This record gives sequence, C-alpha cells and structure tokens, in this order.
Amino acid sequence: MSRNDRAREPVPFYKQLKDKIMEDIESGKVKPGDKLPSERELAEQYGISRMTARHTLSILEREGVVERRVGAGTFISNQKIEMNFITFNSFTKSMLGKGLIPSTQKLSVYRDQAKVRLANLLKIPVGEEVIVIKRLRLANQTPVAIEESFIPYQYCPGIEALIEDDTSLYQILEDEYGIILVRAKEYMQVTFSDEMDSKLLRIKSESPCILLEAVAFDEEGREIEFSKSITRSDIVKFYSEPHLKK
Repeated sequence: MSRNDRAREPVPFYKQLKDKIMEDIESGKVKPGDKLPSERELAEQYGISRMTARHTLSILEREGVVERRVGAGTFISNQKIEMNFITFNSFTKSMLGKGLIPSTQKLSVYRDQAKVRLANLLKIPVGEEVIVIKRLRLANQTPVAIEESFIPYQYCPGIEALIEDDTSLYQILEDEYGIILVRAKEYMQVTFSDEMDSKLLRIKSESPCILLEAVAFDEEGREIEFSKSITRSDIVKFYSEPHLKK
C-alpha cells in the first residue's frame, strides 16, 4: 500500500463523531455543563450504531472531556485546570494564579526511616529519619491531587506540630527553619489510581492519573524535599513554554 493510499483511508465513525464533539466544544457551540444527546440520539443523528456512539462517549469520558451521571446523562466537563510543568511553584500559588480557591486537608504526618531510593534522592544515609507529610489538595472544594512530601527530619525538627489543614509547607520551612526552596527536578508519568486514592480523589478505581515526582533544592543546593503527587488527569493538564534556540 502506497503512502497516498494510506492517506485516503476512511476515518472510523467513532473518530468522526469524537472530532465533531471536540469541534463543538472548541467553537463554543457546547459549553461546560451542557448535556450531550443520548447514545440513541447520537446514533440516529449521525447514522451510526449505538455501540459506536457508546464507544465514542467512553473515550471522551476517559480523556476527561465528558462525565456520565447515572440516571441523568452525559455532560461536558468543566474546563481543565492548567498547571505549568516548568515553573516550580507551590500548589496554593498555582491555584490562586488561576482564580481558584485552594485548600489542603492533612491526611497523615509521621516520622520514618529513609529506604535506599529515598536516601539516594535526598543524598542522606539509608535509615536516616525523615518526616512524611501526606495531604489532599483541593481547588474550589474539588479534590485535585494527593501529595506526599519526604524531608530529612534534621532540617525541620518538630515540624509535625506545625502541619495543619490549609497550612503552607513551604511557608513553614521558610518562616520556622529559614529554608527557601528555589528549584526542583521533576519527573512525570502516567499512572492509575488505586482504591484508596480513588476514594480520596472521588474518581473511579484505576482511573488514569498523572504521577509527578520532584526533588526540591534550597538556595545552598541541598536536596530538601522529595515529593510525589497523584493528580487527576480528567481535570488537570500540564503545559510548558520552552524557549527554542534559534
């Protein structure tokens, strides 16, 4: 088969329907919160099978474009929250910059001993004491991410008494311990929520999420914090603005 022959291959019906719905969203013809026609109505309107219509809606649901409400139908999801993958910033500042109201729920705070991988990331001896802080991040009362922070306890003794709901970890580090985090190395990959994460994030079990791991450095270049967060991919998308060389 030649390249030209492949270019003339027909577009599958489910892809045509998906593209049409996306075009309607991007043009503003349909808006967040609008209800889409039912599978039967889509099938009749576009001359396709209900199975094809159902498949299209399933794909859009997995991608976070639509949400299905039992007994009510399928609705266009709210616009995704954009978060800059390049600029190192706190969750609170990121949400405020988007005009959203951030909040934080403390899930657990405890001391532990660093295992091999964590010790290597933070450049500390294996077995050294670290503080582990697990929090649920919300925007406008909607769960967005579950975040865990690991910090060598030597840098912040007694910090467990200072961590409460809606307190800023980075502000505490700066105000109480004189530690200012200025940069980070971040790594991103796709993951799937387990049962516990799904309940906290109010999503279906094994939903696609974004796993973001980061090592944050202070002004002296010390590895202060290792963090990992599981973020809902249906309401958040990361972006970057790289500067290209001429």
